[in-house]
Amino acid sequence: MHKRIFHMILLLSIGGAASAQLLPLLDQYHMNGLAINPAYAGSQDALNIEMHSRKQWVGFEGSPRTLTFSMHGPMREKKVNLGIIVMSDKYGSNLETGFLFNYAYRIEMRNGKLSLGMAAGVTSFLSDMDAIRFIDTGDLLLQYPAKRVFMPEFSLGSYFHSDRFYIGLSMPLFLSHPVNESNGRYSLGFNLAAANYILVGGYLFRISEDFELLPSMLLRTNPANNTQLDLNCTGIFRERIWLGTTIRTNGNLSVILQLRVNQQFRVGYSYGYEISELSNYQQGSHEVILVYSFKYMLEVVSPRYF
Repeated sequence: MHKRIFHMILLLSIGGAASAQLLPLLDQYHMNGLAINPAYAGSQDALNIEMHSRKQWVGFEGSPRTLTFSMHGPMREKKVNLGIIVMSDKYGSNLETGFLFNYAYRIEMRNGKLSLGMAAGVTSFLSDMDAIRFIDTGDLLLQYPAKRVFMPEFSLGSYFHSDRFYIGLSMPLFLSHPVNESNGRYSLGFNLAAANYILVGGYLFRISEDFELLPSMLLRTNPANNTQLDLNCTGIFRERIWLGTTIRTNGNLSVILQLRVNQQFRVGYSYGYEISELSNYQQGSHEVILVYSFKYMLEVVSPRYF
């Protein structure tokens, strides 16, 4: 989970894995907003369960595999919203498993709802040194046996949404855990210049009774590393079938298909392809996500999309 909550950048060294990195994300972040912003908790006005599986760069040895499970919903007075998210990331020789508890406070506004959220939890990090192919036999990091390390995590975020518009700003997993190469131990750090920042936004256009259009964007930046922009456009047919595409400034193109089986259950699939030299060595990325809402509020005129 730690700084690579979704699909990880392969080939990160152990020392690099302990520092803040540009945070890669899901293709279908509309359906799993809690993974990038703690203020998203309870925004669906129902108890929601979300399960997600992603396999990146299929055919590439040691490619990232990500699994997440999240559950969130409003409390009785609806101002307080709680959630949990559990994640497992396997990339190369590294395995990270994390748990976050999310809290969001909702403020009713004239044209929508504003939520302020925070999350706290822990990441378990394990690296299998025996699985590493190395050239420098004198590397100090290779002298330490595999051991499990537990590291604290914190996130902050805000989220505003109305029936047609949403915008969110978050700073997920902003703690860093630099490693001391002389003894292999981690320390705790905080540096605003090395933290991850995520801005999302979108607007729902009603074209006709049977067709809606949802353009959206996601900007993520790490001042010490990189900035990346996702542009997405999704067509929604009869409030049930979603068909969209996402293009990223890093050269990734994804196609997304989602189906609302009923008011409670949604399923989504995406296929991503790298438009780069990497495409010669792998067969794309696959992502599946399931969302179930246990209670649908009758006062909501149309299904919630975000």
